Amino acid sequence: MTPLSPGVATSPQQDAPAVPGSLRFRRLWLFSPGADLAILAIPLALTLCAAGASAFLAPASSDGAHRLMSWTAQNILGNATHVVLTFLLFGVHRDVLTAAPRQPRNILAGTLAMLAVGAGFFFTFYADRSIHTFAVAVIFNVFGMHHTLSQHRGLWSLHGLRGGQAGLAPPTALERRLQQLYVPLLLSILLVRIFFVAESAAPNASAYLDVGQGRVLPWQMLPVLIALWLGYFLLLFRSVLRSGTASGPKVLYLLGMATATGLALVAPEWGYVMLPGMHGLEYYMLSARMLEPREGDAPRLRRAFIWPAMVLAMLPLLALGVVHGFLLDGPVKGSLSIGSGALSHPLLRGLTSLGFAVVLAHYYADAFIFRFRIPSIRQVMLRRLGLSNASPSPAAGAR
Repeated sequence: MTPLSPGVATSPQQDAPAVPGSLRFRRLWLFSPGADLAILAIPLALTLCAAGASAFLAPASSDGAHRLMSWTAQNILGNATHVVLTFLLFGVHRDVLTAAPRQPRNILAGTLAMLAVGAGFFFTFYADRSIHTFAVAVIFNVFGMHHTLSQHRGLWSLHGLRGGQAGLAPPTALERRLQQLYVPLLLSILLVRIFFVAESAAPNASAYLDVGQGRVLPWQMLPVLIALWLGYFLLLFRSVLRSGTASGPKVLYLLGMATATGLALVAPEWGYVMLPGMHGLEYYMLSARMLEPREGDAPRLRRAFIWPAMVLAMLPLLALGVVHGFLLDGPVKGSLSIGSGALSHPLLRGLTSLGFAVVLAHYYADAFIFRFRIPSIRQVMLRRLGLSNASPSPAAGAR
């Protein structure tokens, strides 16, 4: 999911009195109390298990436990399997595909091109890793992290839309500026951390993702990155909590964003459990909401069949993830890490290459359907999300 809008729509009627620092939860949950909390609690629980395994188990057992939890975050929680849900949405609700002129043609041509180029690229990667290792790491950690952070910003905007409908005060100008800054700042901080800062204080320690980039910045650079992260979120929470009664679910979600990115910064091996887990669960909930029939829709998919249809669509990628779970050797690092177990299995190598190509195609298609700066797309997607009675914001615009 790409960023929805740096601004959020509001209602002309505001709560009175607006007490700075107070939180309101009633009618402000984005999906439901259980779903909103599960998006944060389940990935955090996995992360705490990873930390516990690292602290209390023997090294070999700890590594195995961490790989199991990383696999769970990638597959069961949906980071590597949710990608087909975009295309399921196109099949069920064609208005998402046709929301803007020439969009169907652009998405179809681009998706087919990404599938062809991506599959060929990854197949040659498996044939000779020495050629493509750096490129693959860049593709899936730059594009993947950008995609994840953009979805954070998108849900942040949805929480703002929900708050505006419920009569909460609009965000301050500072919050809007910080929302615009979120993706470029956090993307830069996290990529510097995993690619260019030593993983630990040990002598000659390499980067967390060592792809042959040579000398890296000393581990002592990490406090500088932490200071940037901390300053950003302190300023953000100060802005949100001092503007009057705030949305409790939005504040909880911002806390989840801060926790996930902070863990990825301080301890990437733990953060790369929480971040993909959050991302996948968020997309599950968004997809289920958008697949729901709205008034005037043709009866194509009944509510009772939405989750079964989603699971059925994801089964091939889930099966691929299960197979890779048995073949992994070595630590799981980064976004959509590629185990070397597939090297000796030509059929699995081809299927995995196609799977990663679908991920890239999903990035491409998602970038079109969430361009909320285009009025026709905004209208269609807000209707699909059940937020169509939110009034447009003058500051609204996607990236």
